[in-house]
Amino acid sequence: MRKQMVVERRLAADRAAAFVDARNLALEFAGMQPGGRLDPMVAGVVLRPEESLRRLVNAWVRQRTPEGWTMPSWSQVFVTDQRLLVRLGSGELASLWWGSLVGFEADLVGDHVVLDFGDGQPRLLSGPSAAVMAVAGVAALYGPEALATHPTLAPLRADCYVTQSARPRD
Repeated sequence: MRKQMVVERRLAADRAAAFVDARNLALEFAGMQPGGRLDPMVAGVVLRPEESLRRLVNAWVRQRTPEGWTMPSWSQVFVTDQRLLVRLGSGELASLWWGSLVGFEADLVGDHVVLDFGDGQPRLLSGPSAAVMAVAGVAALYGPEALATHPTLAPLRADCYVTQSARPRD
């Protein structure tokens, strides 16, 4: 029972930290605070011209197949303004381009984002970092102005997280 409480507290702390980071990212996309840039060379990834690497987070990645969802793979996710670049547990890199989506669903309470490319195999990314991926998706798909109004991001605007206000990075 004690171990379960520790795990639940850790998850709550991770979610709160991700929400703060997601708020910071929203402010960066809106041009209201400077964004920290990650070096793609250090990360070992190649970006397109004008593509900016914004965050490096971790998530469980699954794909829908005719048999159901695949087993989750703990993965690094490079969040850019043009895509999610996923380094799977196998080391393989997969590009999930925002511009190729036909469907986007984010559930911050459920800690997941679903990306649908219209190929019958949606991708599900889950974990506390879903908030960061959702902010990047909303900004890329609907524009930075949607960050203030999109219903998916309502939990980021909830009073219970106001005490953990977003702060500029040094």
